[in-house]
Amino acid sequence: MVAEAGSTPRMALACWDYSWLTRRDGRADEYRDLARVVAELAERGYNTLRLDVFPHLLARGEGGLSHDRFDVLPEANDLRRGAPVAVQVQPRRALLELLKQARVHGIRLWLASWFVADTQARRSFVRRPQDFVRVWAETLAFIEKEGFADLIYAVDFCHEFPLAPSAHGAYRRIFNTHPRNPLPQLVGWSGEVCRRVEEYLVEVPRSLRALYPRYRFGVSVSGGQARNMRQLDTSELDFLDSHTWLNDDPRFRLASGELLVRAAPPIAERVQARAAALLYRSRQTQWTRRAGERLSRQVEFARMRRVTPVLAEGFVRHAQERALDWGWVREVSEHMVVAALEQGISIVTPGIYARPQSPEFWNDIAWQQRLNAMICGSEAGRVP
Repeated sequence: MVAEAGSTPRMALACWDYSWLTRRDGRADEYRDLARVVAELAERGYNTLRLDVFPHLLARGEGGLSHDRFDVLPEANDLRRGAPVAVQVQPRRALLELLKQARVHGIRLWLASWFVADTQARRSFVRRPQDFVRVWAETLAFIEKEGFADLIYAVDFCHEFPLAPSAHGAYRRIFNTHPRNPLPQLVGWSGEVCRRVEEYLVEVPRSLRALYPRYRFGVSVSGGQARNMRQLDTSELDFLDSHTWLNDDPRFRLASGELLVRAAPPIAERVQARAAALLYRSRQTQWTRRAGERLSRQVEFARMRRVTPVLAEGFVRHAQERALDWGWVREVSEHMVVAALEQGISIVTPGIYARPQSPEFWNDIAWQQRLNAMICGSEAGRVP
């Protein structure tokens, strides 16, 4: 179920995932001063922020009790999300602080959740469609009760559903295997798996929309799952956020040596990062054309299903962020933003690294201002 044609605003979107809450103390403290970083977000031209609001922690637990403090565990990944160690958080208190700052600076919120692990294993209890509905309904009720309902634009009920680790609780129910088993993420889905995934795609947005009709409800998916999504009923989704990475191209992974580096020492990762940048620049037309074709297929599918296409994550992924050629990262990001705008996508990110813990990207203020002006349609940033 898509919003009326022409009603989708233009959004320059940054993604702070769960880092905004877990990187506030110790060595990882870029979000300690939320007033400052939200002001910096607005200064760079962003008008929308995608973030994890921890619905499984904000909602009541299985015993019906609410808690104020949780010990969140680190998630192993290659995008430098969150803190490297366990941290104690107060999600309700911090969310109210962020909501106040978002209102001050006119920032819309795009809610999502990675359902991060904590010492109470709260994410393990979000298994069935009705579990997702309950935790999100209670989270939205909390936000409305505090008077910030007008800031919320959309809800992505589970980041890159139904893959682990975000869909940890539902994973075993859907795939009949442990969430640490990656095989279901690498192969096509059976008819029975598709049926179980559809339960969530239909029941969760339908039930939440009945309770909160003012918001858009949808889901994000990884680029590798596009083929599986084409088999599913998406009629209840308002949007489909297809995360797009240069690394999704198997030819680029092979030619850049990415597949070999995973078993190599760390120094090899720096060499491979430089090789990837050189490869891209030497055949830029080829790689941008292929990325544009993949993006075009995603947009065509979304429009055929009458859902709003969204591009909220991308575009260069690397295990060692500090090894990246940041000039190259910006080149790839700009090419993808231009391609997205030419395809008519109105909700776009300049890149995953638009966040305080990635200073090499975040501190290039003028570049972000220019791309965000382009995304928002101002004359200063128009597509060349």
